[in-house]
Amino acid sequence: MNPAAGWTPQNAWHASDTPHPDAILTSHDRIVAVGDDQELKDLAPLGTEHTDMENRSVLPGLGDAHIHSAIYARSLFEPDMRNCRSLEEALDVLKPYVAKAREDESITWIFGGQWNVNIWDKPVVPDRKALDSVSPDIPVALGSMDWHTLWLNSKALEELGLDRDVPNPNGGTYVRDEHGELTGILREAAAIPVRDGLMQSDVSGHIDDMLPHGQRELLKRGITSIHDIDGADCLYAYQKIRERGELDIRIHKVLRQEQILDFISRGIRTGSGDEWISIGPLKLFTDGALGSHTAHMSEPWPGTHDHGVAVISREELDHWTHKAAAAGIASAVHAVGDQAVTDVLDSFEANRTIAQVFGLRQRVEHAQYIKRDDILRFQQLGVTASMQPLHCPEEIPMNDFVEGRDMVAYGWNSLRAAGTPMAFGSDGPVVDPNPFFGIHAAVCRSEPEKPANRWQPEESIGLPEALYYYTHAVARASYEENLKGCLAPGMLADFIAVDRDVFAEDAQAVKDTVVEATVVGAQIRYQRER
Repeated sequence: MNPAAGWTPQNAWHASDTPHPDAILTSHDRIVAVGDDQELKDLAPLGTEHTDMENRSVLPGLGDAHIHSAIYARSLFEPDMRNCRSLEEALDVLKPYVAKAREDESITWIFGGQWNVNIWDKPVVPDRKALDSVSPDIPVALGSMDWHTLWLNSKALEELGLDRDVPNPNGGTYVRDEHGELTGILREAAAIPVRDGLMQSDVSGHIDDMLPHGQRELLKRGITSIHDIDGADCLYAYQKIRERGELDIRIHKVLRQEQILDFISRGIRTGSGDEWISIGPLKLFTDGALGSHTAHMSEPWPGTHDHGVAVISREELDHWTHKAAAAGIASAVHAVGDQAVTDVLDSFEANRTIAQVFGLRQRVEHAQYIKRDDILRFQQLGVTASMQPLHCPEEIPMNDFVEGRDMVAYGWNSLRAAGTPMAFGSDGPVVDPNPFFGIHAAVCRSEPEKPANRWQPEESIGLPEALYYYTHAVARASYEENLKGCLAPGMLADFIAVDRDVFAEDAQAVKDTVVEATVVGAQIRYQRER
């Protein structure tokens, strides 16, 4: 599991190389051979167990290079406001959870949300008074769709000790009304510590009890490996689940800034671990998100003098990327806006030598907007663009500001052509973590209700490439390209059976792919009921 240097796109395996294996022979948790059914039967030793996939198409196990699996698992049990079209609908979703909390004394907070004012009929920013009308007595903290904003009621502000005298942190805001009172809206550096603190507590349930439910949903979607972005509590929960013999997916655990000094003191490096749980890079934030206009842009947001939010200073960014690299830990830095991406690349360049000593693969998470001059720098610096295709169709209506700016938006094809290592993920639960939805988005680049209108089609990529960025490329981003991500002898026996030949399908239909079975380590971990 040691980091390996050196990669060129010419050496990349593509999913279309072996799209139709008739059979796969495994031994223990590895693939022994891939090929003709009768030939492999002749090779198989006496007593070999045979499982008939009934002529289903077989693909490598899919990966997700950026998922908040703890938040995702919690979202299965918490208020989900993603489909709400008004403040009133959001409050109606909340009401039964308040009623349940009043009956169950073990529920001391209500967490969840994923509200999105951008799709509300009246897109007004909500406040604590609206939540107080439903829950004046139980603390409520609801994350926005991108989880960069929190909506709190008065009881939650009281429990957290937040009042009008609290100063705004660097890179964050406690929104206030005209009288200076807190409205209950917390943004960026004001919101993230509260969000992470609540998630890492037991106020809304034990995460090691919730993660198996999330794991089941990921297996159902054909996902066999994830790069988890949540806190250390999630790492420890997965370790507990493994000890119970219940871990069915492979975890590459990204580290958070608040715990990094502890990991460094214990000598833990990127690549530590084994095929089930390995240690990933340090996660840092440089800016916010598109929906709240907190992404850090080189030009102001239209009609304003606002360039977004620089959550961290360049000096602080350099400090942490260097400190991590010197300890053998890579960095994965959240950067949505084009100026944020430039700052991250500059920091990686400044610390390039020490990162090369340890063979670290630095990452930019999201990289939604990139200056054209920076496209080639990704390849030159060996930096991985960890991107989430499904954000594109969801955010097309908000991208009118892109016109006339010298930058690339969701530039998969530009990065691919430049030879940049990429890896695809979902950012779930911001969107559904179904990789086939993401593959469809990468190929089609269209809004769900306007499938024929492809937005900036020159940045589309082909289906084999999109599948590659969800399989072998995800493995490469976790230094495991020699272990998983393709169907070849010696690789881990992680693969899926699906209901169609995705390479023969119309690009629009790939999103409808159904996973019939998911195999991890040569064991069937999920099988669709018929």
